[in-house]
Amino acid sequence: MTYTEIFEHLHQNPELSLEEFETTAFIKKILAEEEIEILDLPLKTGLVAHIKGSKPGKKIAFRADIDALPLEEKTNLPYKSKNPGKMHACGHDIHISVGLETARLLNHKKSELCGEVLFVFQPSEENGKGALEVLKTHVLDGIDAIFSLHSSPLLEVGQVGIKEGAITAAVDLFKIKIHGTGSHGAEPHTGRDPIAASAAVISSLQTIVSRNISPTDQALVSVTHIEGGSNWNIIPEEVLLEGTIRTTNPATRSFVSKRLAEIAKNTALAYEEEATVEIENAPPCTSNDKELAQYAWEVAQKCGLEPVRPEITMVGEDFAYYQEKFRGIMVWLGVGKTKPLHNPEFTANPKAIRAGASYFSELILNY
Repeated sequence: MTYTEIFEHLHQNPELSLEEFETTAFIKKILAEEEIEILDLPLKTGLVAHIKGSKPGKKIAFRADIDALPLEEKTNLPYKSKNPGKMHACGHDIHISVGLETARLLNHKKSELCGEVLFVFQPSEENGKGALEVLKTHVLDGIDAIFSLHSSPLLEVGQVGIKEGAITAAVDLFKIKIHGTGSHGAEPHTGRDPIAASAAVISSLQTIVSRNISPTDQALVSVTHIEGGSNWNIIPEEVLLEGTIRTTNPATRSFVSKRLAEIAKNTALAYEEEATVEIENAPPCTSNDKELAQYAWEVAQKCGLEPVRPEITMVGEDFAYYQEKFRGIMVWLGVGKTKPLHNPEFTANPKAIRAGASYFSELILNY
């Protein structure tokens, strides 16, 4: 199959996190046709392939995530998703295709390859836990560096976004429950209204970024889910608030979580109510190695691509878990300027696959 046919098949058959069974089987099929070794690992979905060069050298990893999103596709592509409510709206079909084509190119150049390469086709990136599952296998122990890519609808095909330091944010999830006392809607004085307290909490949380964080730092607090009440004339006993914290600095990350809990609990107390706060840490900030970023920039120029320095985005990426243990870099691959990631009308130009594979094969081979 050509890389375009591979891409179109993947786009038509998206699978959600930890459900990527057919996707994994398809990747195995393509690798088997190229006689590329697939390692035996305790992964339910996803896989790691291995290419060993003819000479000793470094041990490099390349990571491509493989899961899709729970979205109904709204494009007019002839190869649009055939799975209702599922779509590759984050470009992971591009990532897999680039990974397979890169493996194919390097497998044909084993005589020039010094060292070995592990191709990580990682499941479950969208729920932020797939990288941890791969790390648990210890298959990457001892690697010298790990490379990855992410599709960018902000860049044209032929452009790559390369930047040292932070490129995505650390992600935290919060859940706040405001506990009041229910009452009749016509007799609010007989209870303690958690809806009124929740409104005050939501407004106050916005002051964390606007008044507690330096304007030169980067952070956000978003309340994304509110749930409370069951009828128009009943004041409920409890309201649930959920949302996310995004930061790019570890100290700021710790401070914002602490401040959020303080504001929620004390604001509720001012209304004679109680707030309980749960904060779950998701992936940390993705931060590129300085020397690898410089190297990646030079190789991009050598390959005839246009490297650009992207702005930090506040989205999350579990590639950060690899970077906590190994030197690593994630490169933004231009897929043509189109609708944003996670949008049901997102499209990616498959011409980006050839550009990406040529680039990453050179990046790995030269390193």
